[in-house]
Amino acid sequence: MRPRPPRLRFCVLALGFAATFAHAEAPVCPNPPPAIAADGIMRHADVAAAVRDLATEIERDRQRAGLASVAIAVVHGETVLLAAGYGCANVARGTPATPDTVYRTGSVTKLFEATALMQLRDAGRLKLDDPVAKSVPEVRFLGPNGERALPTWRQLASHTSGLPRNVPPVLGTVPNLFQYLERERALTAPGARYAYSNLGFVVLGVSIAEVAGERYHAYVRRHILQPLGMTSSTFDAETVPGDRLAAGYLRIEPTDDGWSGYAASERNPFPPSGTLLSSVNDLSRFIALQFRRPAPGEAQVLSPASIREMWRPVAAIGSLGASAAIGWLVLPYGPYTVVRKDGGLPGFTAHVALVPEARLGAVAFVNESPQRVRASGAEVARLERLVFERLLPPIARAAAPAPSAQATGAVARIDSRAENASYQRASAGRDARQSSSP
Repeated sequence: MRPRPPRLRFCVLALGFAATFAHAEAPVCPNPPPAIAADGIMRHADVAAAVRDLATEIERDRQRAGLASVAIAVVHGETVLLAAGYGCANVARGTPATPDTVYRTGSVTKLFEATALMQLRDAGRLKLDDPVAKSVPEVRFLGPNGERALPTWRQLASHTSGLPRNVPPVLGTVPNLFQYLERERALTAPGARYAYSNLGFVVLGVSIAEVAGERYHAYVRRHILQPLGMTSSTFDAETVPGDRLAAGYLRIEPTDDGWSGYAASERNPFPPSGTLLSSVNDLSRFIALQFRRPAPGEAQVLSPASIREMWRPVAAIGSLGASAAIGWLVLPYGPYTVVRKDGGLPGFTAHVALVPEARLGAVAFVNESPQRVRASGAEVARLERLVFERLLPPIARAAAPAPSAQATGAVARIDSRAENASYQRASAGRDARQSSSP
């Protein structure tokens, strides 16, 4: 069911961007004022003040880092607290970024694959710990010692299948993919340890389509995007109006009469799965789904229990407490848990992060490459610091003293690693190198 749309009011903040950035360190375009909620938890003065301060700080951060544009949305429960665009979606055209600007999301797409997987599981079409080959016989490959390897659905969705990281450029069709798998040798036995694998998620998407009996893009549109009202999200850039599509840049630099950008070439290594294009307004609907409390019998894209199950750790990553889950990365954050997914392509960076205990989430898009965003020192690359450090204290003060049953359940499921047998098996690879790349 489509999440309830938040009531928003447009606030013209006393930011004074034109005067403050007369000597701008990044492109400036006529962005609409940030949309800031007026109801719900925003009735608490300190929460409202923190959100307004955040709206100002995002532009300061963008200017310091010299980024082309940043689009961001912050969600509490099912209310969008802030939705805004800063800078230029297209530098050459002077197109302003807005909350409805469409960016390539890179590996954030994997969250939708994982959601589709859980939908099929809930419909009784598969079991997470069954070998995928039980439903799709072509999903088999050689183990590290030449033995036959049969990964499970859970292993593909948590980067513990043993498959290598990258998708070979020669693959372009499903038959080619399956032929390649027959000859491929895994890095490790399935379930042995965490190893980030784009190839594994390509196999997952193709296998989901086989079980669903329809093309992958059509399934995601019909069962996830449309029910959530994500009308700007698509797998086809040609369907997006030019004035709403962000151009991706390898870098930008000032010129005598403005700014110029070195555009990134489009990369889509496996068209049958592809990567999602979306806006922060659309992704805020997906974040709201994570916190929904549906009425009994109410139709839902995915049940709260299945959503929480996706956050449950499957395999440890390194030694700092981070873990891979179904589609997500889970890591401790003080007294809280952060559930996040990052995405990146040449010219585009995407971050989605949740704090389930506080029912707080955020999404941020940048139309520059992840390496460039990290090198710039931009805080937008660290939503925990930019958003959560500012908002969690006032939200915690405004919340009811007793945590809700659903929030308590979410914490229990995230922390209950001992009950997860696959976590115990895969955690042997604690020295595996952490990655949240696309």
